[in-house]
Amino acid sequence: MSGIEAVVMLVWWAGVATLVVWVSRRKARKKREARDSHEELRTFAEGRGWSYEEVVERLVGGGRWWHRTTGVQGNNVISGTHLGFDFRAYEVHQNHNDMDDTVKTVSVHSCWCLELGTDVPDLRVHRDGLLDTLEHGRAMKVGIPKLDKDFHIVSRDEERARAVLLGGLAEFLMSDRRAPELQLHLSDGRLFAWRERTALSSETLIDPLDYLVDAANVMGIRAPGRPAQAP
Repeated sequence: MSGIEAVVMLVWWAGVATLVVWVSRRKARKKREARDSHEELRTFAEGRGWSYEEVVERLVGGGRWWHRTTGVQGNNVISGTHLGFDFRAYEVHQNHNDMDDTVKTVSVHSCWCLELGTDVPDLRVHRDGLLDTLEHGRAMKVGIPKLDKDFHIVSRDEERARAVLLGGLAEFLMSDRRAPELQLHLSDGRLFAWRERTALSSETLIDPLDYLVDAANVMGIRAPGRPAQAP
């Protein structure tokens, strides 16, 4: 081996070693940041009288996971009562591997679930997108041009779902600033919202809960023990 080749090999191995060290430190930093974030979330939840669980199996899936009959694994699960409604908020972690399984990434999505305590029709409200029909099924047409254009709405009980929408929910969806980013799912006495690629934190936890309570109130659903307001 010539001197130049030896230098090239030395530089190459030095580069490999540097990369390995960088990757190891990056992983350690991410684990440390995640641990600190989880502890901050636990402290925030318990300070409000809510409970925190690191992992809960077989949660009722909302949003993109509504069809999983076996439920989903929830991470960083917060349970409690907000404005009179029982709720649960959790993360769903999805693992993604590249073609040769050498690199794994994790996508974190957040889901919020409000217990309504009353019978409701199946109703899923998605942002309108190019692949919505393929991913979510055929959209129902409500007859309100802006609503039909901006949202992809799916239901297994279109008659009851249309009554809910025309009863005030449609106007709420078209006027509320949170509607475009927080997709809704109404099913089995529960109201779900979910946000993709977002982790739970003290900054992201409350606003979706307020949104769900506002949506429930628009539908005429009040928290247990709270009298219905006169129209």
